[in-house]
Amino acid sequence: MTEWRSTWVTSSLQTLRARGLFDRYVAALPDAYRDALPLTVAGVWMPIATARAHYQACQALGFSQSEARDLGLAVGERAQGSILRTVVALAKGVGVDGWSVMTHVPRIWERGARGGAVAIYKVGPKEANVEVLGCELFDVPYFRAAFHGVVLGVMRLVTQRAYAHERAGSVSSDFVVRLQWV
Repeated sequence: MTEWRSTWVTSSLQTLRARGLFDRYVAALPDAYRDALPLTVAGVWMPIATARAHYQACQALGFSQSEARDLGLAVGERAQGSILRTVVALAKGVGVDGWSVMTHVPRIWERGARGGAVAIYKVGPKEANVEVLGCELFDVPYFRAAFHGVVLGVMRLVTQRAYAHERAGSVSSDFVVRLQWV
C-alpha cells in the first residue's frame, strides 16, 4: 500500500476533538508530523507513512480494544456523512441489505486506499468473511480495532443488527473478519 485517503484521518481528527482528546493526540505525534497532520484536509491522498504516524499517535493514547472500536464506529459515521445515511435509508425500502453493501466493498476500499485488496466470501445467507490484504496499517493495534468499528458501522447503516468477529491468526498486514447481520 502506498497511500491512504485523508478523509479517514480527518474524520478521526474530528472525533478526537469532539471527545476532548485532541491535545493529547497532538502531543503523541512525532515531531515531523506535529504541525502538518492536525491540519489535514479531507479528500486527498496522503503517504502511508503519514497515515501510520496518525494511527500510531492514536495507539499511544492507550485506548482499550473496545474503546478503539467505538472510536472507529464514530469515525465511520463522520466519514459517511448524513447524505449517505439518507440514501441508504431510502434504499432500505427497495430491498437494500447486507449483501448489497458487500458488493460495493472492493470499490469502497479502492476509494480509500491505493494498494491492498479486499475479498468477500459468502458463508451464509446473512454471513460473510471479509478479507483485507496487504494493508500495513493493520500492524497498529489501534487501527485494527478502529477498522473493526468502521466495518460494523457501515453494516449497521443497512441492517437492524450487525456483528463482526476478527478471525484469529490474521497476519499483521491482513484483516479477516466474519460479519453477521440481521
